[in-house]
Amino acid sequence: MLVLSVLAGALLGLFMESLPAPSDPGTFWVGNFSAPWAVLAFAVGWAQRSRLWAAIGGVAAEVAIVVGFYGQFLVGDFADPRKLLGPEPYPGHLPFIETAVANWLSFAGPWMVLAIGAGVVYGVLGRWWGQSRSIAAGVAIALPFFVEPFAWRVYDGFLKGPLVVWAVEMAAGIAVLGWVLLARRRLASHQLTAAGPT
Repeated sequence: MLVLSVLAGALLGLFMESLPAPSDPGTFWVGNFSAPWAVLAFAVGWAQRSRLWAAIGGVAAEVAIVVGFYGQFLVGDFADPRKLLGPEPYPGHLPFIETAVANWLSFAGPWMVLAIGAGVVYGVLGRWWGQSRSIAAGVAIALPFFVEPFAWRVYDGFLKGPLVVWAVEMAAGIAVLGWVLLARRRLASHQLTAAGPT
């Protein structure tokens, strides 16, 4: 399951990275949505049998998303060392690898930290949802779809990209919230049926 989580995360990161296109601001911001990242960690946690493995799986998936999303920059350094070294002479394989990885980590490091935190939180929330269909866990998975547009506004002082992009993200949040409520209702109905008449 852990291997599948990492694979799914890497593929999601690669897919999201392939969407940004500066010539189309709408596509660019769809590629930078972070709410789908939380959904993957939640799903991975939901599939686990313990909170510990839910957290580990969530972190593995989130870190894999970051690597999938930003891995092109590291690969680019190895494909063309002059991009990193400039006119400096090639220092040898090991020093170059150390420099390339350190450079990449300084760039992707903050996102790694966020991925680890989100992986733990949403992995455990997914496990909680799997055990109890808790309304709090269900609302927590829908929350990033509503918070992200406002977080960008607070961060930069204005809404990034076209309004329709953020409206679509909020509509996705409404759909996730509707799924949560429907799943809870089905569980309650199933439990009532299983209990039988009293």
